[in-house]
Amino acid sequence: MEKIKIGRVVEIEGLNIIIEINEKGISEKINFKVGNQVTPVLINKLISIALLNGKELIGKIEKIIENNRFYTEENFKKQDNKICIFASLIGIYDYYTKKFDEGINNFPFINSEVYSISSEIKKNIMNISSEYKLKIGKSFNDNDVEIFANPDILFGKHLGIFGNTGTGKSCTVTSIIQGLKDRLTDKEGNLVKTSPKIIIFDSNNEYSNAFENTKLKFLKIKKEELRLPHNKLSYIEYYKLFGASQGVQVPVLKESLQRNKEIKNDKYNFKDIEIEIDKIIEKNSEEKNKDWNTVKGSFSYNQWKNWLNPLLNRIEILEQNEELKLIIDYNEEIENTVEKIKNDKENNIFIIELDFDKEELDIIMFIFSKLLYNECKNENIVLVLEEAHRYINEEDIGEYKLGNYYIQKIAREGRKFGISLIVSSQRPSELSKGVVSQCNSFIIHRLTNKSDNEFVYRILSNHSKGYLNLLSGLEKQHALVCGEAFGFTDIIKIETANPTPKSEDPKMIEKWRDNERKK
Repeated sequence: MEKIKIGRVVEIEGLNIIIEINEKGISEKINFKVGNQVTPVLINKLISIALLNGKELIGKIEKIIENNRFYTEENFKKQDNKICIFASLIGIYDYYTKKFDEGINNFPFINSEVYSISSEIKKNIMNISSEYKLKIGKSFNDNDVEIFANPDILFGKHLGIFGNTGTGKSCTVTSIIQGLKDRLTDKEGNLVKTSPKIIIFDSNNEYSNAFENTKLKFLKIKKEELRLPHNKLSYIEYYKLFGASQGVQVPVLKESLQRNKEIKNDKYNFKDIEIEIDKIIEKNSEEKNKDWNTVKGSFSYNQWKNWLNPLLNRIEILEQNEELKLIIDYNEEIENTVEKIKNDKENNIFIIELDFDKEELDIIMFIFSKLLYNECKNENIVLVLEEAHRYINEEDIGEYKLGNYYIQKIAREGRKFGISLIVSSQRPSELSKGVVSQCNSFIIHRLTNKSDNEFVYRILSNHSKGYLNLLSGLEKQHALVCGEAFGFTDIIKIETANPTPKSEDPKMIEKWRDNERKK
């Protein structure tokens, strides 16, 4: 689309201006859109105003109104109903350097002429100055403008992807990752070959086929194949895992762990911990222990057993959970999952099936993130947290929960040593604020929940807050992109993933028809 004169400035209030459309052709296009013609005046489109120094003010259309909204026969005959545009000034474009800078250091005058911007100028505004570029999609308002992201920032400084169920979050994750093989270019536009290492926590079994027949090699790790030995936990983490109370349980559990570390050289399981606790009970019921200020004198076996039964019961519950026990109990014959991923030089994508209940998920996520933090520094790994509100929800940390301490550490420190996050969630307001605050870039699909919209409002920059009113009406596959990885905040259509993850809406009627046919 070429540059077109729209009207003139009639009011200036800080960064907000009102433009009166005095071009008849523009008014007609707004009121009577015919065929495929594109009007230069639409919500969210950019406008420009020439400055005396040869630069141009850039503004964004926020509202369009008709002055004479209450028609009378007289003004209908005169056809003097005026259309006005409310716009916010967002930055300055330099024609000579072809660069856009956010922020305003100059203002228009009353009667300054206002123009639409051409596709070429919008491309320059949306452009990013980086060694490499990753195509993300196309501008919603201008299909000629391709949108790129700086991949070093996108993958290296944490990315948040938010949106209601069914808005295309998993397709966006897939599209971005697939783009590393077919849409990643250098400054000259040449395709760049890479061999990424990305771990996807797949809570809903969506990604199994998302990378088939692509240039990306992937490995699916089923839940029963996970190996995350609990003997990597610290004493304090064991206290939380088993819910050990201060007084008797904590010192007994610590002594049991110390004995196992000495006797078995860290190669112990739940049963070994239980056995050592029973030995300690027998020993302490026979002789006075002077080291414990909280326990004085000699006590019977039954007294010791009563004090420690709650601890033993919690250990027993974990031991009886065969699925969880298989994953976190020590097995010297099998390499732990994080080591397996670290040492894998063939695959790019590691899809981890994560269909667990909340208690199991708390334990698995904690041990995995601790191993990742301690063993994979400088490995340049991206960790995709699908349905992230399930395990980095700061409102849901109970007394006996291990919590998301190492996810928080990766969020705060990960970019320094090559571990970064993609946080995907349908409920961003429930996420740990400590994690989200470390995200430098965001892709936001349709959001309708009030608390989620309020949360997004707080993370948007001032000139981007006007987009919030548009979020609840976004189509599937469309999203607001903002943050350091992108040249400019805009609503875009995300590049189509091929193949797509299994995230289609349920086909209830077809299923019920099948049930009827089988009768």
